[in-house]
Amino acid sequence: MSKEQISSNLGEESLQAIFDADTMVSTSSMSSTSDKDEDLEQFDTKRVAEVEQTFDTDSEEIEWIKETSKVMMRASYNGDWDTFEKFLLDESISKRKKKLVLDEYEEFAHLALSWEAPLAVIKYLVELEGAEMISKGRCSWLHTAIMCIDTTFEVVKLLVDIGGKDLVMMQSNDPKHRKRTALHIHLGLSRRRTVELNEQITELLLRIGGVELLDIEDEDGYRIVDYCSEHERNIIIKCLRSSYDKNVCSVQQQERAFQSVKVSPKQVEEWICNENYTELEIFLDNKEVSEEVKQRCFNYRESGFNRVAFFYFCMLRGPLHIAKRIIDLMGTDFHMAADNNGETFLHEVCTSRGKESNVIRQHELIHFLIEQGGTALLCATDCYGRTALHCLMISCNRVNFDSITLMTDVGGKDFLFETEDMSGRTVLHFASRKKELNKDVLLYLISKGGSALCDVKDYNGKKAEDYWSPELKQYINLCTKTSDLPALSDDLQCPICLEIMNDVHIIPQCCHRFCKKCITDAFHRNGKKCPVCRAEYLIGEVRRDPLLCKFAILAQEKDAELTKAKKELETLKRKYNEI
Repeated sequence: MSKEQISSNLGEESLQAIFDADTMVSTSSMSSTSDKDEDLEQFDTKRVAEVEQTFDTDSEEIEWIKETSKVMMRASYNGDWDTFEKFLLDESISKRKKKLVLDEYEEFAHLALSWEAPLAVIKYLVELEGAEMISKGRCSWLHTAIMCIDTTFEVVKLLVDIGGKDLVMMQSNDPKHRKRTALHIHLGLSRRRTVELNEQITELLLRIGGVELLDIEDEDGYRIVDYCSEHERNIIIKCLRSSYDKNVCSVQQQERAFQSVKVSPKQVEEWICNENYTELEIFLDNKEVSEEVKQRCFNYRESGFNRVAFFYFCMLRGPLHIAKRIIDLMGTDFHMAADNNGETFLHEVCTSRGKESNVIRQHELIHFLIEQGGTALLCATDCYGRTALHCLMISCNRVNFDSITLMTDVGGKDFLFETEDMSGRTVLHFASRKKELNKDVLLYLISKGGSALCDVKDYNGKKAEDYWSPELKQYINLCTKTSDLPALSDDLQCPICLEIMNDVHIIPQCCHRFCKKCITDAFHRNGKKCPVCRAEYLIGEVRRDPLLCKFAILAQEKDAELTKAKKELETLKRKYNEI
């Protein structure tokens, strides 16, 4: 389903940001190709033995089942449903063998439902596995189908027709679903579906599940009414009136309950996603609404990734003064909230969502969240081992530089050595792999992490510099070289000529040092007072400093090297200005 088909009150920019967020998380949550291939090699030998005992299956058939199962699994992961459908419809393969192939991996049906398999594939899977299987396990097939943003009404209706009321009333035992029914999940994701599909699914589930479906609470104590925007409440009221006897007491009670709601948790989420901060502030200012009710609205989690609404506030980089009010309302522990992927609010605000115009707000929110959460929040990692700085580095631009320095200063040097679990990459690796490299960021990270950070290898055996072009490597080396050299020469600068001292002499009364020629000329020109502190001395008392003379000679050599390096650097800057 295209984004243009989505009909909701979301502004185009907000909608794009949310789609980008969901795409990023759902994509990153899939295993890498190598991980999938590795998984495909792991077979349940016990099950194969049972098959062999039950059906007297020969070794060739067992091998065929394993290989075919691997092919089907790859097809499922890649969304190649044509290959999958051809296998299911192949009359030369018995149903027994097909079932054995599918039994190698229990998730075939859930993959098909999650990744938009055609209705024909779902029908054949039901026929092959048996109708009773759709409600087996921690999560029913209906829950899985509803979780798919691009599911179709036909697929949902097929499953509801088979499973009936028991299936619709079933609360998922998958921990990520938090005891939600299919209607809870659907309403939690409804803003990403068309209005027409939203209404069709809502009416179907309510008609089959009955009025009592509206009373079921999820794990956090939220009922269907809490998952509804104003438009969705009207859909349910309309369905109650058209599908049930309005004189029935329970129907009247539900209708009154839905009509009496002024602001639901879902409505607060909708204001934030629409960037309707005026309505949000009115709600926060409303003294007729208790703090407990307000807190309940901000603790509500949507069905996709179990994110509270403040995640979307951070994603869209909402105003700082409202962020402060929300955190003050929710308490100190709220800023450590995490979604299904272990991402925190800080991860979210550090991730680019096409909101480059709000980089000032981004830095304000980063600063505020770090103030609130400290190093515990800063060092928190998601399920892939990424810190918020990793996320910021993946999308960093020149305008993020203040945020990068802030996070590095608070986290300390060791913070830079945190690596992503899947790749073993540090923040320097991520900064080095960007298409538009930021030289200032690279130089800053190197200055903080030193050579030890540069020497860290990722799981491909590559250092950060291995991702640099030869020109960039030359540029970084020269910049590092020129930044390391001045320290020695600065301490050996003559206060009179401002150059590195030549033949260092010291005034014993005050221990100030000068070039021999400079202090001699100063004595004859200005009398017997030190040019620095005005202490009196005699020219005969001024003596040579042999130790500093040696250092001065070394500094002069370094200074010449520095001058040469600076000239090379300037030439390189002009030549490779685009780096």
